[in-house]
Amino acid sequence: MTDNEYRKMYEKDPTAAQTALFDEYLNYVYAIVYNKLRSCGRREDIEECVGDVFSAVFTSYDHSGSFNGEIKGFIGTIAKRGAIQMYRKLVRRPDTVYIGEETSEIADSQRIEENTERNAMKETLLRLIISLGEPDSDIIIQKFYYNMNSSEIADKHSMSPASVRMRCSRALKKLRELLSDEGYDMKEGNI
Repeated sequence: MTDNEYRKMYEKDPTAAQTALFDEYLNYVYAIVYNKLRSCGRREDIEECVGDVFSAVFTSYDHSGSFNGEIKGFIGTIAKRGAIQMYRKLVRRPDTVYIGEETSEIADSQRIEENTERNAMKETLLRLIISLGEPDSDIIIQKFYYNMNSSEIADKHSMSPASVRMRCSRALKKLRELLSDEGYDMKEGNI
């Protein structure tokens, strides 16, 4: 759909023009938003962002402009910017745990030692998780760092929830072995 076609359609019936624009570019916008948010957003977040993108397109579109080209670039730019804003909003959630983020208070030497040991453990753990390879490392990070359930992880990796649970179980077993090789004594259920 060109800009001129949309403008003519909008002059006759604004609702029909918006519906036609939505129908034609929904998959395009969804693909852009999904690619930006698939690592941190749920399906509801992606759908909300797609709705926000179309809302922004409808409210910011200049109906009196003289441009007569494709409006796909205009829509794509709004979609990309909207997805980036949503990504920033999602990664700032208070329930999100960031790898490597540590708020520390220096009170005494014992606290410093505890923090140093904990940081060394985190670095080792992250290194070993990454060494598991894809998709096991992603599954472990999403489950334990981002508190995602098996269904949410399964959607992101095109797997069944049962497969995610099985891979997670095997990855945890392997991770315990790797940690044991590094000299850490991990009890069952504590990682």
